[in-house]
Amino acid sequence: MSFPVSFGLPQIGLLVLLAVGVALLVAAVLARRRGLKSVLGRAIPGLALLLAATVLLWIATLLQTYLGLTGEIKAAHVIAKTIGDQSLELDVTTFDTDGTVTDRTTHRIEGDLWVMQAAIVELEPWVNALGFHSGYTLTRLYGQRLDGRPTTQSHIFLNGSDRDFFEDMRENRWYTSPFIRSAYGNAVIASPGEYDVCISRDAIKICPPR
Repeated sequence: MSFPVSFGLPQIGLLVLLAVGVALLVAAVLARRRGLKSVLGRAIPGLALLLAATVLLWIATLLQTYLGLTGEIKAAHVIAKTIGDQSLELDVTTFDTDGTVTDRTTHRIEGDLWVMQAAIVELEPWVNALGFHSGYTLTRLYGQRLDGRPTTQSHIFLNGSDRDFFEDMRENRWYTSPFIRSAYGNAVIASPGEYDVCISRDAIKICPPR
């Protein structure tokens, strides 16, 4: 299960600025016996730093919330070609959270449509605001028929069995409020073609190749 994090130097810098502001205010309180001038000499810069850090941190949090709720991570690239009668050949390239290729595989599946499934652990929006993306794992690959008839081919596991994930769901192990909003399996269904498979905050979806 991958939980991408986009907490970088800007957030760290703002937290350091906030800590310095608090430290100056504490120093001003401790120096109150030395006179008003000494107190103001520490309190005014401390309040200014604290105010600036709070405003900047608030702006960064709003921006991070927007990015967390709308950002997508490229998890795979799929090229699906029709082979014979109601069969597809899939070239699948998977990526880690940094965009580095982790695996390249080729699969042949029954059906006119291909399906890729993922296990998703959806985080609460305020956790996304801190720079954490919802967790995900690509789990299954299989085919479907346009006429609705079932296929006879077993599902292809992409990252090992997802049995443990669904057993944890059944026993509510993933529901650790207030951090996690929900946990579930989600799938994208597509016709032959070339696609990027992306993971948003709460779903797996296909995107135009890039």
